[in-house]
Amino acid sequence: MSFADAYLEKVSLDPFIDKQFPGKDLAIVVAIPACNEPDILKTISSLFHCRRPGGAVEIIIIINDAESAAPDVLSQNSLTEKELLDYARTHQREGLRMLISRRSGIPDRDAGAGLARKMAMDHALSRFNHLNRPDGIILSLDADTTCGEGYLAEVAHQFRDHPDTKGCSIRFEHPIEGSTFPESVYNGITQYELHLRYYIQALRYAGHPHAYHTVGSAFGVRADVYAAQGGMNKRKAGEDFYFLQKIIPLGGFYEINTTRVMPSPRPSDRVGFGTGPVIGKFQRGETAELKTYHPDVFSDLKEFLSSVPSLYTANQQSWQLVLENYPAAVRAYIQHEFISRMEEIRRNSARESTFIKRFYRWFNMFRTLKYMNYAHQHHYSRITVLAAAREFISRTDPGFQPAGNAKDLLLYLREIQKG
Repeated sequence: MSFADAYLEKVSLDPFIDKQFPGKDLAIVVAIPACNEPDILKTISSLFHCRRPGGAVEIIIIINDAESAAPDVLSQNSLTEKELLDYARTHQREGLRMLISRRSGIPDRDAGAGLARKMAMDHALSRFNHLNRPDGIILSLDADTTCGEGYLAEVAHQFRDHPDTKGCSIRFEHPIEGSTFPESVYNGITQYELHLRYYIQALRYAGHPHAYHTVGSAFGVRADVYAAQGGMNKRKAGEDFYFLQKIIPLGGFYEINTTRVMPSPRPSDRVGFGTGPVIGKFQRGETAELKTYHPDVFSDLKEFLSSVPSLYTANQQSWQLVLENYPAAVRAYIQHEFISRMEEIRRNSARESTFIKRFYRWFNMFRTLKYMNYAHQHHYSRITVLAAAREFISRTDPGFQPAGNAKDLLLYLREIQKG
């Protein structure tokens, strides 16, 4: 018996990959889903130029297409398969190899980013299960994302130097200038990354302990944790967010800021929300300004979350008084379940630390996101990300004079989060 046998019995693996036994020193498997990726060799080349991590590395690429895939997608996927096989033959490197699987004709109801990422990560798990190595590292990377030279080594250092590490997010930086894309794309990706960083930074200001970036091309997880939490999901979009919400609350989740990955800012319509669709709107001229959450919503949230430790020693009467004094948006959002939730959490908590942990299982990042949307439907209006970030930074760092453009605000938040 190996540590992930029970999980792997329920998934579908490509026999061609599965029958190739991994080397005994396998340390990291990079899982990459690929569909209609004309520039994937840039990603692979960046991995081949990484510093060695102190053990063998495998790159598993799942080239996938749906049963209704357009002819140009099928053609590109066939070309991708040929290019990868040619690259693997001509770039032999000890301790680093590629394993490529073509999964065609996936039913439309299942085809998407989630299933493809799951296939790649399930294969990665299988490699470590062959060796009965539960501490193996599975990295999730996208086929249009390059990585820095220290990517593999810094991840290996994190898991080695901090044995409690269950998962990690890895620093990401989109290219925000250049000649590869139109200026509208760089404008769009600057605002979009500013939105991502503003949102996480504002949640940290509010005191939410699970405020980490959840970017599909920039995270890693230990093999036994991946299996124990049921693996990646099949969502067509947002699969990374939902998966990491199972991992982060376990504890032992870290940020790696000593290296970085560089996701592409290209527009895309493969998923319904996220980077690709947003950038597509900028490129088509449908928008020039991205809107985001009002800073006051995070101030309300901060007032709510700062009360959590005191709720442990409260009772139903005092919980009701506390509820009545919360900011209007928070009170309206939680009022129908707050008392019953507090009773349930308190009943199952023998100490304050357990109470707090259980509280955030309830008011997790998904519920927080729903609160944000509710608050902006009933109490606040969204404002431009430029205005929101400028206002937030002026409140939290009075010594900093916010610049007048999104790029400078983004660079400021990048440095704050790098620290």
